Amino acid sequence: MTDRRPLDGERCLVTGGAGFLGRHLVEALLAKGCSVHVLDTAPEPAPRDGVRWFRGDVRKRDDVSRACEGVDTVFHTVAVIEALTHARPSIAQSVESINVGGTNNVIRAAQEHGVRRLVHTSSIVASFCAGAAGQDESAPYSTSKDLYTVTKVKGERAVLAANGERSLLTCAIRPGGIYGPGERLTYGRLVRALKKGAPMVVFGDGRAKLDYVYIDSLVEGEIRAAERLVDGSPVCGQAYFLSDETPINAGQFSIELAKNMGLDVRLVRVPDPVARAVGAVWERLYQLFGAPKPMFTVANVKLCDIDHYFRIDRAKRDFGYAPLVDTNEGLRRMAVEARKYYDSL
Repeated sequence: MTDRRPLDGERCLVTGGAGFLGRHLVEALLAKGCSVHVLDTAPEPAPRDGVRWFRGDVRKRDDVSRACEGVDTVFHTVAVIEALTHARPSIAQSVESINVGGTNNVIRAAQEHGVRRLVHTSSIVASFCAGAAGQDESAPYSTSKDLYTVTKVKGERAVLAANGERSLLTCAIRPGGIYGPGERLTYGRLVRALKKGAPMVVFGDGRAKLDYVYIDSLVEGEIRAAERLVDGSPVCGQAYFLSDETPINAGQFSIELAKNMGLDVRLVRVPDPVARAVGAVWERLYQLFGAPKPMFTVANVKLCDIDHYFRIDRAKRDFGYAPLVDTNEGLRRMAVEARKYYDSL
């Protein structure tokens, strides 16, 4: 394992600090005695010691520059998850401007202000392709055409290419599906649907497996990677998969969450060909005629019917990453809070 330079007491920036990952990173950094800048479009929840809130947009160079001033380490978590393959130009432009343009703004601002370390949150989809399951970071970049994958690949490439330029050291973290207590984007939507009595819709035969990563494990991994962004480290300029190392089918993950919540839900299984066909048609109708936004896309279905898990040996070797819990325990912890949320609706 390489040398490390602890973050304790340093000034860090978390872009997207109001988001699920961002909030947990802020808490972990405060616990290490860091002073934390937060850049987010959301208003500051409440002033607190150690946090300086910058309300701004990563698409605006000046906003990013102000937040970077005086910072040593940046954790860039901002991204739009939009898995459309066929999208109206205005949507495609918006996603590109955040996931790619915003990332480039973070890189440039970090270099201009003498930031030493940049940890970029990429995604497991960067290498999403049939036949890649079980490989490591040497797997090729994905050629999937959905907006999220295309833009995440571009953003990651830009961050890794910037390593060593103007003294900035960079790396990219590719998490599996991020989950944990308080997650509201994906599983909050599921809980709200179940509360309304909707059935749980599962694609495919349940055999394909996907990597997941519990939020505390991911935060620990990102901080460990940052601390090993030092001159001569193998971490510099590299991408890393992080997961629980216990892949599970995406549909089964949701089923197990509901079971752990104590819910008896109706289950509807949709064969892969049918789900893909419906997703493709729905995307086209949305693109061409402004139909309601698809509840799922072809890319969403692929995550459920193609094995999509990777080895994490490189992260273990280079910065001592180890999952804090396996997925069964992570689901149990998540379900406790999710049940409270369900009952409150």
